[in-house]
This record gives sequence, C-alpha cells and structure tokens, in this order.
Amino acid sequence: MKQGMPLGLSVLMIMLILFCPSSAFSEEEPVKSVLLNSGYEMPVIGLGTWTLDNDSAEASTYAALKCGMRLIDTARYYGCEVGVGRGLRRAIDDGIVTRAEVFITSKIMPSDYDRASRGIDDSLRDLNVDYVDLMLIHQPGWNDEAVYRALEQAVRDGKVRSIGISNYYTREAVEEVLSYAEIVPAVIQNENHLYYQNTALQEYVCQYGIVIESWYPFGGRGHTGEHFGNETVVGIARHHHKTPAQVILRWQLQAGYIAIPGSSNPEHIAENYDVFDFELSISEMEQLRQLDRHKRYENW
Repeated sequence: MKQGMPLGLSVLMIMLILFCPSSAFSEEEPVKSVLLNSGYEMPVIGLGTWTLDNDSAEASTYAALKCGMRLIDTARYYGCEVGVGRGLRRAIDDGIVTRAEVFITSKIMPSDYDRASRGIDDSLRDLNVDYVDLMLIHQPGWNDEAVYRALEQAVRDGKVRSIGISNYYTREAVEEVLSYAEIVPAVIQNENHLYYQNTALQEYVCQYGIVIESWYPFGGRGHTGEHFGNETVVGIARHHHKTPAQVILRWQLQAGYIAIPGSSNPEHIAENYDVFDFELSISEMEQLRQLDRHKRYENW
C-alpha cells in the first residue's frame, strides 16, 4: 500500500484525532467539517439525493445550499446528477455559494466498471463541474482494482480531489482495497444508523485517516418511523427541545460519522442542518450506542 499524498507527522496526528471514534465532533465552536487524508475539508453533514429525479434534485440541492449545507451527495446510478448540477448552478448564480464552497460527491455505477474513466467524465459533464470533490466506487464488483486505478488517475488529472469506496463493510474488504491502493481511500460510505453502527470498522480504518460516511442515517425509507419513535431518542429529543431527527444526526456527528440524510422537503432539509447549537452528553451518547442491533436493512 502506498500513500497518495505525503503527510507530515503533525497533520497525520490531527487527522487521527479528528477521525477516531473516541473523538466527537463536539467542541466549544461547532465543527462543521473534517480534514480528509487527501488534504481537503469535507462537511460533516449534507444532502443525500437517492430516489430523487432531476427536478426534485435541483430543488433540494438549491434548498440545501440556501439553508447552509455545503455537502451534496449523488451518484451515476441515481440518475439525478443533471438536477444536482442545475441546483448548484442556480445557487452560484444567485450568489448563495461559490463552486469552491460546495463539496460534491458522486459514485461510479456498477454498469460503468468496465469504463470507469469515461464514467467519471460523464459525471463531470452531467454535474456541469470541472472537478468532483469526492468520487466513490459505488459497491464492490468484478473489476474493483481497475476501477480504483481509474479513480487514482482522475486525481492525478485534476478531475477528482478525493476518492473512496462505498458498501465495503468488513476489515477484509477494506484490506483488499488497501493492498493495491496507491492513494488511500479518504471516505467509506456505508449504511450506518442507530441499529447498525459498525464501530469495529470505524475503529479499524481510523489508523489510515479514513472517515465513515453514513447513508440511511435514519434507517432509510420505510424505517424512519421506527427510529424517530424510539423511546430513548424521543426522550433525549424532548430534553433538548429538538426533534428525533436532529438528535440522531447529532449522535452521528459526535460519534465521528459524516451524515447525508435525504429529503425533498425544504423544511426537513433545514431541520436536518440545525444540529450545531446543542450537544449530547456522555450519558446520552452511551444510551444511543446501546441501541445498536447490528442490523442492516439493505444487502448491497
């Protein structure tokens, strides 16, 4: 394994402090981003766009940027990169953000694994951007090493700033990637929620400065009611005068994850971002940790 960007000892120590699970994103000043091992800052909360069509993705992206979010997550497979790009352009044209202030994530879809370089170019075209901040392998497939090599080349070509993997859940799966990686993954994006916390993986990848990003932070469509109605979550929310969604997202951040809740409702998007004015106690964090059932809802 080779490190793609040399890091000084002091920078590496800072990253380990930021990424290790024992470290919470909870200090006197609200921490809204983390330093990735690629050297780039990534916001700790953003908008997920899975299931959105181009029109709703455009509206949701614009709403997210308007309320303060600076992380937008999409993928070739979602079919809404064009909409995300339109929403980003609207926000730029309206003076809400600059391109440099927004962190865009996309993923190479499995059907593009034999044409990964062209898939990356397709994303840049549809998003209408010169570079993507983070590009992921969407899930393990038959050509992972070649796909990863294409991601690394995209970094060298300036088309992608940081790279990573998605839906790799075990130490063994990550070690296989590390065995051929010249640039260490910056992010692993997995299903992660109160009922599936997978702290073992988080603790293992910490040594490489890899951060875990949570899709389905509320358990996913069809399961949010169960999570929002959990009596522990409801009790903590009542204590802080916050919603269950805000408590869950605050837990995600303090547990060291990045979270990308999906929504097409501007009010819910704004609610999801309003999590930096309170902090969960050690006792509350432990109560939420105890909810882990090691239960995934999806199988990819």
